[in-house]
Amino acid sequence: MNFETPAVFFAYLNGRRWLLLRDLLGQGTVGVRELARKVGRDVKGVHTDTQILVDIGLLEKDAKGALRCPYDRIHIDMVMQAAA
Repeated sequence: MNFETPAVFFAYLNGRRWLLLRDLLGQGTVGVRELARKVGRDVKGVHTDTQILVDIGLLEKDAKGALRCPYDRIHIDMVMQAAA
């Protein structure tokens, strides 16, 4: 997965979404309401954030709307170099 700029990366993976991913890694399938209770957030906000993570492929949603992270580990690698 590649992002054009760090700003685009952080627009998709802000702090709230990063914490959702962390809590879903290796946890199997979890409903949105259950996840919201677990992280202490409102259901609407968690739904919005998880839908973005589904759209970019970091989460999967089953036919009933339950969420799962298909990864056991996520590694982020960023490179910065001098402008040409």
